[in-house]
Amino acid sequence: MASNFYLPAKGSQEAQYSISSPGTYTWTAPDANNDGTSYELTLDMWGAGGGGSSGTYRNAGGSGGGGGAYANATVTVTPGTIYSFYVGSGGTGGATVNTQNTDGNAGSAGGKTSIEQGSNYLRALGGSGGAGGADNVVKSGGTGGTISQSSGGFLTISSVTSRNGGNGGSSGLKDSSSAQNGASAAAILNEPGGTGGTRGSDGTGSYYTGGGGGGASAHNNGSNGGTGDTVAPYDNNTGGGGGGAGYSTGSTGANAVNSTWYGGAGGNGGNGYLTFKFVINNGGDAGSAPA
Repeated sequence: MASNFYLPAKGSQEAQYSISSPGTYTWTAPDANNDGTSYELTLDMWGAGGGGSSGTYRNAGGSGGGGGAYANATVTVTPGTIYSFYVGSGGTGGATVNTQNTDGNAGSAGGKTSIEQGSNYLRALGGSGGAGGADNVVKSGGTGGTISQSSGGFLTISSVTSRNGGNGGSSGLKDSSSAQNGASAAAILNEPGGTGGTRGSDGTGSYYTGGGGGGASAHNNGSNGGTGDTVAPYDNNTGGGGGGAGYSTGSTGANAVNSTWYGGAGGNGGNGYLTFKFVINNGGDAGSAPA
């Protein structure tokens, strides 16, 4: 009698998908094990940075936007279930102020980066926007992004390692050098950490100030604040706050320009990013990229 013949088991391989453009995406979990069982994804997510605020005419520079949060996590998904992915867009910097005695415009918050299914989710939140500068009032920079989660159902979370984004630097008062640098974020896992943006330098007039620096993320440095004007008779102008970092860097706050009296615009925050991977076993399916 002939001996039994067995086919060799199919080896495992790894599938990986990344999303770099901000937006909303859906993904149907494939049958990665070729048997209908649930399996794990390893995710890395970066929230977006907040926008810096604009400065005010003759009063105060802008404040920096907060940096986006970072999360590395393991989540369990079920074949055939539809999941939503979000990648955050960087917050918009506050618009230029060109009217006397008008408060600066606040920057908008950076968007979340997340995986969600029903009422369950894991979110790396974006940084808050900087508060607009005001006469003789220090306005705080945007707060750094944090992590939020709800585990259960078709999306269970077994481990999360995370780092909050750094806070943006506060605005400075007129007649002072009080604008602040943005806060840094320490290294974590394979992320290098980032340094908070540097406050903008002051001008030479009696109402000068630079803008506050943007907050860092675990992946990138915060952006710098804009500088106050140094050229008379426009040396009362103030700089905008720097944008907070997401996966990418934000933009620098606008410098004061000696063409009219105004407060410089705030810098935009950096965009978020998401990547995930999973193991395909026994001839399982890698599925399609989120779309």
